[in-house]
Amino acid sequence: MERVWEELKKIEAQAEQIRVEAQNKSRQMTEIAQQEAENFLADSKSYAQEEGRKLVADTTEAAEHDHAEKIKKSLETAEKIKEGARKRMEETVEMIVKAVLGEES
Repeated sequence: MERVWEELKKIEAQAEQIRVEAQNKSRQMTEIAQQEAENFLADSKSYAQEEGRKLVADTTEAAEHDHAEKIKKSLETAEKIKEGARKRMEETVEMIVKAVLGEES
């Protein structure tokens, strides 16, 4: 009977050892998971910041390009208006000269 008690004590000691090891392993796994989660969160913040900077840069570049195109079109339109005004001015001057000199058109 004493052998049975000794065997039970050994089994009990082994069970306690297994419980302690499992608890330690669980604690280690929890710490690793926590560290990985913190790293993932830091990486996510960095990624989000970089994506934000890229989006701002892309949007700024697109806006500058659109602005340049609008300026170019505005300058082309202004040049056409000036050319039209020059032609009308020449025609007007010619009409005034004819009117003053008494010539018929």
